[in-house]
Amino acid sequence: MLPLLSCCAGVYLGLRFNILALLPFSILGAGAYISSSWSAGQSLSDSAIVLLLPMISIQAGYMVGLTARGAYGQLLERLNIRQSKQV
Repeated sequence: MLPLLSCCAGVYLGLRFNILALLPFSILGAGAYISSSWSAGQSLSDSAIVLLLPMISIQAGYMVGLTARGAYGQLLERLNIRQSKQV
């Protein structure tokens, strides 16, 4: 479930933000996960291994979001029906 959620978050970040947005979100998410698992009593190496798949997933989702920007923009233009200003 976590890789799917992180992939969806990566797609959202890819559609909405530039490249520098991925790094802070990745670092904050990794830090939060490692600190919560460390406080629960897991070792640091176990937490780092479990964290690899969501980190790869968020980057893959980000790349999908970047490549879908053009199609997403065209879809928004088609759905945003306005009156023409032509006479």
